[in-house]
Amino acid sequence: MKREKEPLTYYDLALCTRGPMAKPGSVSLGSMMASFELNVDIAPLFPFINALAERAELYERPQMIRFPLDHTFCVLYPTHGLATPFDDRTQAIAFMECLFAFLNDAHRRSDEIKPRHRTFRRVSVIEILKLLPQTNCRECGFVSCMAFAANLSQQQTIPDQCPHMGFPLSTQADYPVYDSGGNIRSTVRIEIDTIQTFRTLQRKSEHLKEQLNALLQDREQAKTEANASLSARLTQRELDVLRLLSEGASNVEISHHLDVSPHTIKSHVIHLFNKLGVCNRIQAAVWATRHHLF
Repeated sequence: MKREKEPLTYYDLALCTRGPMAKPGSVSLGSMMASFELNVDIAPLFPFINALAERAELYERPQMIRFPLDHTFCVLYPTHGLATPFDDRTQAIAFMECLFAFLNDAHRRSDEIKPRHRTFRRVSVIEILKLLPQTNCRECGFVSCMAFAANLSQQQTIPDQCPHMGFPLSTQADYPVYDSGGNIRSTVRIEIDTIQTFRTLQRKSEHLKEQLNALLQDREQAKTEANASLSARLTQRELDVLRLLSEGASNVEISHHLDVSPHTIKSHVIHLFNKLGVCNRIQAAVWATRHHLF
């Protein structure tokens, strides 16, 4: 019989006014921070929270996880936690019910959730800017290089989004080590030579390009041979219509795609049928397939 997991709960909930400039006894709205103790060490749960919570940040030193939940910012350490902002104790207690419902759900379903062990390491925006062209070209999708750097610092985008960033010299990958029960016991971090990886991918890409070019040449040859077998050759426009017709498109859909009137498409289809010696669209599609046109 499967043993029920001990539910997570908290105690010693205390509220204080956050910020180094706060005056003792200040109770201004939205300025309160809650601190609390946990009944068990929840560090093993951090990778599962990291997988579930949006914009979660998992740290190794100190061991903690930060994430927003219901418009409230949470920081959890193995045996205690912090949450902010609150107007008063009543609001804090209501949020604690929401937080621990989330934590206990993750705790209860941890066997079903794929943990995310990736840790968060924030690089300063200024350091990231050194890697960028600083031309605000917007090719990354952001309004400026500064905006891209700020989002990359928060891990809200990826370096590849900027086409002008150099290729990384190396990277690290964390591989899981499983115990006999299939649970992750630890991880092993391996340094990967990205230059070698890039060269391997480049060779594969070149091979795929060669295969694609050969396929395109075969297709052009097939078109030439198929056209040569006809008493009257198909025009490029008729070949375009035949391709779309073979994909099941109607005359109206073909007209929209080729930006011509449905009447013109109807005329092309009639000419196609006459040149191919077929009576309907299915026979035309079969002819195109038999001659490996598309």
